[in-house]
Amino acid sequence: MMTDFKLIAGRLVTEIRKAIFFFGTCGVVVGLLMLWQFKLKTLGVATGKAWPTELFSDFVSFNAFTLVFVGLIAIAAASTLFRSFGFPLPRLEALVAHLEERLSQIASSIISFTLGLSALALLHAVLTLEQGGLALALLVMIFDCVIFFGFVTAGAIARRVAPFDQRGPSLLALGGSVIFVGICLVNGIN
Repeated sequence: MMTDFKLIAGRLVTEIRKAIFFFGTCGVVVGLLMLWQFKLKTLGVATGKAWPTELFSDFVSFNAFTLVFVGLIAIAAASTLFRSFGFPLPRLEALVAHLEERLSQIASSIISFTLGLSALALLHAVLTLEQGGLALALLVMIFDCVIFFGFVTAGAIARRVAPFDQRGPSLLALGGSVIFVGICLVNGIN
């Protein structure tokens, strides 16, 4: 079982290595733009919504990650349930593999981007002795851990790692996904 988790985590680490140069650089650039925007706003030159903050929210699409994450869990659990009742559906299983690949790409780009941003925040904190950059870097690292372990969890369900190779846990995962989507629909995302 631990081997399966290592393989799933290794797959994400491989994707991060592919994405880190581009998306990490984007994170550094957006971090620089955020600093400049803040300085311009402090001087009274900049007005309106901060464009770098909008860039940040566009790059770090937690909603897109959540949609693919919950979708992968629901479809993988449904696939396991159909298989357990003697109805293997090859197209559904192919969709599970495809969604797992997409989730690894989304997660790796988000993690790479935020690592670049947090590296700049740490550098800024060290150079200016301001604690805000250190706090931001710490929060980003916690966020990245949530993304990383969310991917590993969804991957474990998709690959039918025990106990998700059985009906009960698969039914719970499917039910949890449906309940989560229902709560989001009713309460919104604010």
